[in-house]
Amino acid sequence: MISMNILNELQDDELRAVIEQSQGLLKRRDEERKAKALIEARAVLAAAGLSLKDLGKSKPRGDKGPVYKGGHSYQHPVNKALVWNANGQKPNWLRELEEQGGKAVEIGTEAAEGSAVTPIKRTA
Repeated sequence: MISMNILNELQDDELRAVIEQSQGLLKRRDEERKAKALIEARAVLAAAGLSLKDLGKSKPRGDKGPVYKGGHSYQHPVNKALVWNANGQKPNWLRELEEQGGKAVEIGTEAAEGSAVTPIKRTA
């Protein structure tokens, strides 16, 4: 290890050269560590019948549930008094409904199709 006394005796240009060489040495060591880690990782994966490409493949995600569009109004399919205008977080009644496998009914869409549901206007 270089002692502080030796470093203090160096001229500025010499000290900059030592710093530059040290940074180059650190970069080379870092690259060697990464290369060694990749070799070890490939060996472990090969033993399991996998490759690095297999790690990049994502599993298909499950259904995230219904998609609700902002600005539309939705209501509970059974309790018509429960309405959400799709602004902000989903209300608890809607979360519970989705957990049970249900989804809210868009107000206005079914009314246009001849359903008995009539649009409910909410005031602020």
